[in-house]
Amino acid sequence: MTPFLSIVVALTSIVQASNNFHITVEPQSKHCFFEPMASGQKLGLSFQVFGGTNLDIDFWVTNPDELIVQSAFRTSTGSFVVDATKNGAYGYCISNMGHAGNVEKSVSFSVNGPDEQYKSAEKKAAGQKDQETVKGSLEAEIRELANTIQQVSDEQQYIRQRLLRHHMTAESTNSRVVYWTFFEGIMIAGVIGFQIFYITQFFNKTSRRMV
Repeated sequence: MTPFLSIVVALTSIVQASNNFHITVEPQSKHCFFEPMASGQKLGLSFQVFGGTNLDIDFWVTNPDELIVQSAFRTSTGSFVVDATKNGAYGYCISNMGHAGNVEKSVSFSVNGPDEQYKSAEKKAAGQKDQETVKGSLEAEIRELANTIQQVSDEQQYIRQRLLRHHMTAESTNSRVVYWTFFEGIMIAGVIGFQIFYITQFFNKTSRRMV
């Protein structure tokens, strides 16, 4: 296997290591998840709100000391890259507490953890005599590139969901406009008919009095 093909295999393994999830966050509730990390590792997170009123949510990341290190409030989408400064469990929470409307929100989020699949692929590559391992700065560049690719993929997924929602909203609005226009037409026709009938009756009564 050529060095270039080895890089492609490792890059594919990193991208596949990301996990995509969909959850429903009930009103006045939150969901928290934890990722064990060692110092020096990176955690990539991204989220998109695609269901519910206003499409906004609160999202924050905490370190092992339960201190918020990154956050985004009242927003529909966001991406984070967390650098672990110490060993421990890093948490990320999705909250729907205190928002107006008290409606549930549908959230899609992806997690790009410490690349377990990348490590297994690296061990497998090391066991093959005809394959060169990727080390040093090249590994870091591959991981950084994979994280960027995953963020682009997450953003494209969010755009597709947003376009679908906007399409559904436009279709619903068009249907309401058609129904309202039809109702207005009936009302106008009724008013015209009543006016014609009233004027006809008025002139008929006037003619009879004159006779």
